[in-house]
Amino acid sequence: MALHPTGFLHLFLSPTLRRCFLPAIHLDLKSIATRCAALEDLSVKVSYPYQSTADELSLLSDSVRLCKRLVTLSCPPLDWAAWEHLSNLPTLRTVTICGEVLSPLDRDNFIFAFSLNVTTLSFHVNTASYVTSLMQHVEFPSLKEFKMVLRSLPWADAEQLFRALLQCKATLEHIDILSRDQGVREPSCGSLTAITQFLCFMQLRTLRLAFPHSCIDLDNDLLLEAMSSWSNIRDLKLEDPNLRSATITFRGLSTALRQCPHLHTLHILMDAVNIDIDPKVESFHHTSLQTLDVRSSHVADSEAVAHIIFSMLPCVDNVIYGYSGRYIRYAWHDVNRRLESLKSSAVIGRHTTGAAA
Repeated sequence: MALHPTGFLHLFLSPTLRRCFLPAIHLDLKSIATRCAALEDLSVKVSYPYQSTADELSLLSDSVRLCKRLVTLSCPPLDWAAWEHLSNLPTLRTVTICGEVLSPLDRDNFIFAFSLNVTTLSFHVNTASYVTSLMQHVEFPSLKEFKMVLRSLPWADAEQLFRALLQCKATLEHIDILSRDQGVREPSCGSLTAITQFLCFMQLRTLRLAFPHSCIDLDNDLLLEAMSSWSNIRDLKLEDPNLRSATITFRGLSTALRQCPHLHTLHILMDAVNIDIDPKVESFHHTSLQTLDVRSSHVADSEAVAHIIFSMLPCVDNVIYGYSGRYIRYAWHDVNRRLESLKSSAVIGRHTTGAAA
C-alpha cells in the first residue's frame, strides 16, 4: 500500500498490512511500525534533491526498530541502534539505503560487532564513508549481492571500501560499484588493487566496477589471473573513462576466456590495434559470450578484427563501442558491418551445403 501524508493515515493502518510505501519520512511512521505487526516490506523514498533532517532520520531509525518481521527494507540512512535491531531479524533479506548522509556512523561510540543475515545490500549515497563504517563493524555471512552508487569515490576511499568488503565475511556473487563523478583522474592510484582485492571471491558471477578517479587498466596477465579465480563469472564490466590506452590483446582475451566458459557479457577496453592472433590457425571458440563492449578501443584493421571476432566469438552479433571520436565510431561500425557480412555468408553457405546434400 502506498501511503501519503494526510491527517487520516491511521484509518488505513491494519494489523495485516504487509507492504507499505511512503514518499517521505512521515510523522506517523512509528504508528505504522507499531500497529502493522505483519509488515514485511517497508519502503521510505526521499525524492532528490530533498534532504532529510536529523530529526527525521532519528524518527526513521526509531520506527525501524519497532518492525519485527521485515523481509525487505528500503529507506534513508539508519543509525547504529537500527542496524543492531536489524541483526536480530531472521526474516530480513534485502536492505537498500538511499539518501544523503548528514552524520556518518559514529565509530567511537560503537562497542561491539554483530551480524546481519541479509542476502542483498544496496546503497545510493554521496560518499563511501557511511558504507565503509558499516562494513567494518558488521559481518554479513549470507551476503550474496552488493550494489553501490556514489556521487564521488576517490581512490583512497575506494581502497578502504574494498578492504571492508573483504573483512565482512561475505561470500559475494554479485558486486556492482558505480561512481558518477566524472572528475579529473588522480595522479597516483593503485591500478591493480581494484581487481586483486576481489580475487578471493571465488563465487563471483557479476562484477561491475566504474569509478572515474581510479585506474582499472588491465593487462593480459592480470586478466588471466582474474578469470582463473572467477570461473563462474557471467558478467564482467571494468570501466575507467579516463583510460586512453589498453594492453589486453586478442590473444590475452582468448587465453582468459578459456577459464570462464559461462561468461556472457564483457565490458573492457581492448587493444584492437595489435593483432597478435590468427583466426585461421586458432581453433578456440567461446560460445557463451554474447555481449562485447569495447568502449573507446582503437582499431587499425577492421577486416582482421571482424574475422577474429567471427571465429573466436560466434555468438557476438555486433560489438558495442563508445562514442568518443569520429574515427573510433567509424572503425567499429565497419567492424560490425564486416561481421554481419561474415555471418550472412556463413548462413548462406550452410543452406547451400544442406541443399546440395
